[in-house]
Amino acid sequence: MVELLENFPSYVVAYKASGIVDADEYEKIVMKRVDEVAQKYDAINLIVRLETGMQNYTLNALLDYLKISFKHIRRWNRMAIVSDQKTVRLFYDALSPLVPGKVQGFTLDDYDKAAAWVSEPFLTDENRMNSPKP
Repeated sequence: MVELLENFPSYVVAYKASGIVDADEYEKIVMKRVDEVAQKYDAINLIVRLETGMQNYTLNALLDYLKISFKHIRRWNRMAIVSDQKTVRLFYDALSPLVPGKVQGFTLDDYDKAAAWVSEPFLTDENRMNSPKP
């Protein structure tokens, strides 16, 4: 199950995954929200609160995850992955040098810290502004 999280700046895509995550709801909820933010901003911040294991994503949901990630690869500014699975956090930490912006893993106990970090203004760069696109 996927649900959007509230109380984040408009340039943040925030969602929680629990139980089984299928492609249909991933497309309707997460991919739709990422595309909405991408239409308004030059950069995107993301926070994912994983209360399920990646093994609970259906294959098509994982493919959708990869599709949306690569579709907007140059726009990722800050990505916070919140999970108690150490391997998930380490995987995303290892991705940080490979993608624009910053990727950081957090534990579920550090969710508030992750939310504050991902809500910070965009990294300074002429292409990553906190104001919507004209």
